[in-house]
Amino acid sequence: MFGNKAHKVNILESPVSTISSSGHWFFATRKTIEEYVPGILEKYSFESLIRKSIVWINSADSLGMVLFFILAFIINPWIAAALTFLFHGWWYFSKSAFVSVSLTPVLSFLNHEFVQLLIAGVALSFMGMNGMYLALGLGTLIFFLFKLGLMRRVWDKVDKNRKSNQLPLNDRVLKMLLVRLSIKENIAPDDVQRLEDHVQQAVINFNTRKKK
Repeated sequence: MFGNKAHKVNILESPVSTISSSGHWFFATRKTIEEYVPGILEKYSFESLIRKSIVWINSADSLGMVLFFILAFIINPWIAAALTFLFHGWWYFSKSAFVSVSLTPVLSFLNHEFVQLLIAGVALSFMGMNGMYLALGLGTLIFFLFKLGLMRRVWDKVDKNRKSNQLPLNDRVLKMLLVRLSIKENIAPDDVQRLEDHVQQAVINFNTRKKK
């Protein structure tokens, strides 16, 4: 219920990339997935694959917010905030290694706007009523930074400094999701490596055109 509404995004496809209405960019396209992971689109629509990937991309914000509201009641708010930002960056760059089909609905639930507002509202209200004003201020700041995706934009800028032959973060998540779903559906994921090679070449071509 929550996941479908939270991640009902439109998908815009071009011959070389896929862009969601929420601003997530993938170099993989429907055509490349059909070519390199045959059979997977018979089980899952291209749009659903992109939306599942977006769930994992956005999970850094929801998990980071929950982490802060837990730590702020246990340790110094400044330390809690520092650990939260460290976790957010680590998870954002490492999340592809943890992609799981079974955990996707859980993260989709946490990503839902109503759930985030409920968690933040309860935690911030409790902080205010108990005179935890530093935690309240930091919690409010972190909520808006994560809710608006501002920290993800910071990490995206950092990621742009990667080598051109490295797979972009979003496509890395999509690749791992395809592997997990292929295994679940008993579809041989052997060609996923060829999909990665194709995406890497698309990135190189895109960066080359930008420099001209």
